[in-house]
Amino acid sequence: MFLKMLFSITIAILVTLLGHYYLYSRIIFPIFGKSPFWITTFTCLWSMTFFGFIILRIVPHFLRKIFEIVMFIWMGVAFLFMLVCLLTSPINMFLNANNYNTAYLSYFVLFTGTILTIYSMYLALKKPIVIEKEIKIKNDLPKIINDLKFVVLSDIHVSGLIGRKKMKYLAEVVNQLKPDIIFITGDLMDGSVNQLKKEIAPLETLYAKYGIYYITGNHEYYSGPLNWKKHFAEKFHWKVISNSSHSLKISDLVINILGIEDRHWLSYEKIPRKLDKRLHQAVHHLEQKGAQKEHSLNVLLAHQPKDSRLLVQFPFIDIQISGHTHGGQIWPLQYVVKKDQKYVKGLYQINENQQIYVNQGTGFWGPPMRLGTNCEISLLTFKQEKERS
Repeated sequence: MFLKMLFSITIAILVTLLGHYYLYSRIIFPIFGKSPFWITTFTCLWSMTFFGFIILRIVPHFLRKIFEIVMFIWMGVAFLFMLVCLLTSPINMFLNANNYNTAYLSYFVLFTGTILTIYSMYLALKKPIVIEKEIKIKNDLPKIINDLKFVVLSDIHVSGLIGRKKMKYLAEVVNQLKPDIIFITGDLMDGSVNQLKKEIAPLETLYAKYGIYYITGNHEYYSGPLNWKKHFAEKFHWKVISNSSHSLKISDLVINILGIEDRHWLSYEKIPRKLDKRLHQAVHHLEQKGAQKEHSLNVLLAHQPKDSRLLVQFPFIDIQISGHTHGGQIWPLQYVVKKDQKYVKGLYQINENQQIYVNQGTGFWGPPMRLGTNCEISLLTFKQEKERS
């Protein structure tokens, strides 16, 4: 375990060091030469990037907010500038091979990277968009299903960059939609209850006629999951679903909501992956209550889309609702996310009878930037493929 951690730390040091050196050699050196000021600046930026996450967990909130803004903006700027550098690297190699001055190319990289940075920050910091999606269900359901509205929030990441003001606005927008049910599929915060309870407080005003259902994401397990679950259950009166289920009846329609902990729960509880029984526990809890599964809407809340592999064992589940991916957040990371998670954003057909909907994140993580994605509030409605006669 120690050797694995040491190897990971070594790789992280090398990758971040080489990345900063590459940016310095491509952008700074051709314009300013060997400048002690810029060498010192890039050394400080690298140190902040590498040690920043440790610092964020220990500093008071007012310092955390300032440090977080600087650190995450730099991380995003570095990524976008690296992207432009890589895309222009063939030109750079040609110029170097023919002993041409590369300063003009460095100016072009600076200009293009700056434009991308401004545009991507605009996409991340603008108000979340409401994405409406009608989902057709093959299960035979009462007609009242056509009248219900489900809101999905995911990956809000309340932190120094996403705070109380944004949460107040989010709660107002969601309540204006008049949802019947709200699903919150994890990664709600990045910090402890003590650090963020004031920032997250406006979400207590969220209202849904038939309740608010919450599951954890991986970031809860970096933030004190037990304290947060207790806070949401006791203070906000949300229904916290932990490898369990909740059933409700609306007129003649039964809705079964199953929820599983993020897979980080396995490590937290020291359970080997091969003994993963999260969904089995949730289904067992449903069956113990004698819940009606046929002619019901059966929903699974699971933070990570790749947990959809568990669905094949339980064909009665109609749809999985997830987040985690942020839709890739910044192009072209969606291709990396797809390799890991398979499903990136929107609605997918898993098999003949089961689907998955992936919310691309109501907030953002890390850099306050998005490229090719949006901050999303999902408004889902369900319709039968064939209406009852």
